[in-house]
This record gives sequence, C-alpha cells and structure tokens, in this order.
Amino acid sequence: MKKKCLLLFLLSLANMNLFLFAQRPDRRRTEFEEFKERRVAFISKAMALNAEETKAFWPLYNELQEKKFQLNQELRRAIIRITGNERDRKKHTESEYKEIVNLHIQFKVKEAKLDEEYILKFAKAISYEKIFRYQQAEQQFARQMLDQRRNRVGQSR
Repeated sequence: MKKKCLLLFLLSLANMNLFLFAQRPDRRRTEFEEFKERRVAFISKAMALNAEETKAFWPLYNELQEKKFQLNQELRRAIIRITGNERDRKKHTESEYKEIVNLHIQFKVKEAKLDEEYILKFAKAISYEKIFRYQQAEQQFARQMLDQRRNRVGQSR
C-alpha cells in the first residue's frame, strides 16, 4: 500500500512539473509581449507622433526590430556552434575565441548598417528631431529596464 501511495505521489509530482514547465514558454511570451507594449508606449510618449506619423513610423520600427532580432539569433546560434555546450567545460582554442570576437564585431557592423538604413526610411516619414527623440527614448527605456532588473535582483538577495 505504501509503495502504491509513494508511486502515485511521484507520478502526480511529475505531472505537476510537466504542467509547470509547459507554462513557462507561454509565460515568457506573455512577458515579452508586455515588455514590447511598455516599450512602444514609452517611445510613443517621447516622440509625440501625430496620427499620420504613427501610421508610417511603427511598421518601419517593427520591421527593424524583427531584423535585429533575427540578426541576434544568428549570432547566438553561431556562438553556440563555436563554443558548443557550455556544460562541456571544454577549453577553447585561441582561434575559436578570435572567431567569437570577430562575430561580435561583425554583428555590431551589421546592426549599425541596419540602423543607418532605417534612419533613412524613418526620415521619409518623420523629422530628424523625432528620430533623435526615438533614439533617446530607446536608450532611456533600456536604462530603465536595466535599473528595474537590478532592483529586483538586489531585493531578492
């Protein structure tokens, strides 16, 4: 009887863990969507776009963010390919580290080219003053998110 109870308890515990792990991707996706909404609200307020500018700016902005996201994923995949699984505790060669460093540089160059391309596209829809406000708002929002994260980490200690 005790073995059956123990087995039943372990099975229910395993099912609960599966349920909890299944919720994590949905939760992360929801949190990411909330993050994006906060970012859009923050940037919109800073830029003070009119209706026509809003209609022209946000599709371009979303396009730029998607391209940057894809670029960042390419970089992560390449780094994982080079370094392998971190849990391997494998020592990497100097040439592997050189390749990783060069990948970071290439990523920054590609990202800068994307920014340059989209600034020109933005300029067709909004003024350079508002582009400047957008750039400042992006930096302020990133700083704000970093501060919030630091505060959460500090409070949990």
